[in-house]
Amino acid sequence: MFKKKIKLLKRFKEITLTLSKLGFYNIYEYFKLLLGLEVEPGAKPRKIREALEKLGPSFIKLGQILSTRPDIVPVYIIDELIKLQDRVAPIDFEIIEETLRRNYGDKLDEIFSYIDPEPLASASISQVHVGYLKTGEKVAVKVRRPNLEEIIQLDSELMYMVVDFLERHFEDVKDFNLKGVIHQFKRTTLQEADFSIEAQNIKIFQENFKNYPGFKVPNCFFDISTPEVLITEFIDGTKISEVETLKEKGLDPVDIAVRLTDAYFKMVFRDGIYHADPHPGNLFVLDDGTIVAVDFGMIAFLSKTKMKYFFDYIIAVTTLDLNLAIQFYEGFNMFTPKTDFANFEADLQFFLEKYHNKRLDEINLKEMIEDIIGFIRENHLKLPNDIAYLGKAALNLEGTVRKLHPTFNPTERLRNFIGVSTKDYLKEKASEIRDAAELYFYLIFKIENLYRLLIRERTTFQIVFKDVEELQKFYKYQTGKIALAIIFVGMLASSALFYSAGKETLAVTVLVISVFVGLISFYRVFRF
Repeated sequence: MFKKKIKLLKRFKEITLTLSKLGFYNIYEYFKLLLGLEVEPGAKPRKIREALEKLGPSFIKLGQILSTRPDIVPVYIIDELIKLQDRVAPIDFEIIEETLRRNYGDKLDEIFSYIDPEPLASASISQVHVGYLKTGEKVAVKVRRPNLEEIIQLDSELMYMVVDFLERHFEDVKDFNLKGVIHQFKRTTLQEADFSIEAQNIKIFQENFKNYPGFKVPNCFFDISTPEVLITEFIDGTKISEVETLKEKGLDPVDIAVRLTDAYFKMVFRDGIYHADPHPGNLFVLDDGTIVAVDFGMIAFLSKTKMKYFFDYIIAVTTLDLNLAIQFYEGFNMFTPKTDFANFEADLQFFLEKYHNKRLDEINLKEMIEDIIGFIRENHLKLPNDIAYLGKAALNLEGTVRKLHPTFNPTERLRNFIGVSTKDYLKEKASEIRDAAELYFYLIFKIENLYRLLIRERTTFQIVFKDVEELQKFYKYQTGKIALAIIFVGMLASSALFYSAGKETLAVTVLVISVFVGLISFYRVFRF
C-alpha cells in the first residue's frame, strides 16, 4: 500500500511538471479548462490537446473517450480532441525483444527469420515492427508496451482523485458522472491492450466480410499471437488519405469513398459490430482498389434493439413523427432530472422540421451531428456510449471520405441500407406484436402469482436509496475529522495540566503527540 502511494506521488509530480512546462498551473486547473468549468482566453484548445499527448498513453486514451462526450466537454475542445494523435516516442528494440522472448522463449528464432529493429509505428498501447516468418510471409508484429497495466491503474487512481476534488468544489460536476467516464477509460484501455481480444475481433470481421468484394480484413496468425503480441498479415498498400498517389495508380477516389461508406454502413446497420476508429491511419488501399482496415482494438457493438431504435429515429425524421422520435431517447435512457420536457419537445420538433424536408444527399452529416450535440447539451440529456462511439466514428468516416472527394456526401448512401432494410423492419414489427401477445398471456399468470404472494406469504420490501453509500462515506470522513480535533484539543489541555503538576517529561511527550495529531487534523481539514 505504501509503495503504491509513493508511485502515485511520483506520477502526480510528473504530470504537474509536464503541465507547468506547457503553461498550466496544475492538474486541477487543467481539468477545469478541459471540461469547460472555467474558460481562460489564453488556454487554446490546441494546447489542451498537446498536453494530453505529452502526458502519455492513459491521457491520450482518456482524451479519445472525452472526444465522444459532447455532454461533458465543450464542442470547441472536442473539435481539437478529435485530432489527438496516438503517436508516442518509440521504445528501444531491446525492450521489445524482452517481451518477445518472454512470450515465445526459444521458439522465437524458430518462428521468425527476421524482425526489423526500426519500428513501423509507435502508439500509446503498442509498437509495430515489420517481421518475416520462417515460412516466408511478411507480417506486422504488434507488441504491447511494458508495464502498461500498472501505468493505467496509477493514472486511473490519479484521475479519481482529480474528480473527487472537482466534485467537492463544483456542484454540477457530479452530474457529468466523470467517475463513470474514468471507469469506461480504464476498462476499454485494458481491453484494447489485450491482443487476444483483438484477435477475436479480427476473426468476427473476417467472417462478416468473407464474401464481400472490395473490402478486406487482414489475416491474423492466431496460433502464434498472444495477449502481448499480435501477428497479422503485412498490408503493403497506400494510405486512403494519399489521394494523389491513388490517382497516379489509376484508382478512382469517388469509387473508393462509395465502397468505404457502404462497408461501414454494412457494419452498423447489418452486422451490429463496427470499427469504431475509421481514421485515415487505419485504412489502406491495395493496388487493385481493395480497401483494407487495420487495428481492430477499438470496436463497438449495436444490439438488434438498438439498431431498431436508430432505424425508428430515421423513420421519425422522414415522417415528422414526434412520438416515435421520443421513443428513441426513452429507449436509450437519455433523460436526466435536469431535462425540461416542454423545452425538449419544442427543440426536438424544431430539429425534425429542419431535416425532414431534406433528401439524404442534401444532409451534411457533420452539421447534423453538431446539431445533435447542441440539442443534447441544451436539454441536459445523458449520452449513452453507443451513440457517443457511433457519433465519433461517423465524424471520422465523414472526414475520411471528404478527403477522397470534397463534395461526396456519405449520408446519400444510407438510402440503400434503409431501402433494403424495410422488409426486415416490417418483420421486426410483426415480431414485436407476437412478443407483446406472449407478454400479455404470461402476465395473467404473473399477476396471479403476485396476488398469492402478497396475500398468503410474508413479503419483505427493501428500499435502496441512491448515493447512500457515498453519503455514509462523507459523514464517516467528517466524523473522523471532528474526532481528531477533539483528541488534539484534549491532549493539548492534558499537556498543560501535566506541566502544572510538575510532570514535565510526560507533559512534553503528550505535547509532541498532540502536535502530530494536530498536523494530521489540519491536513485532513484543508487538503483538496
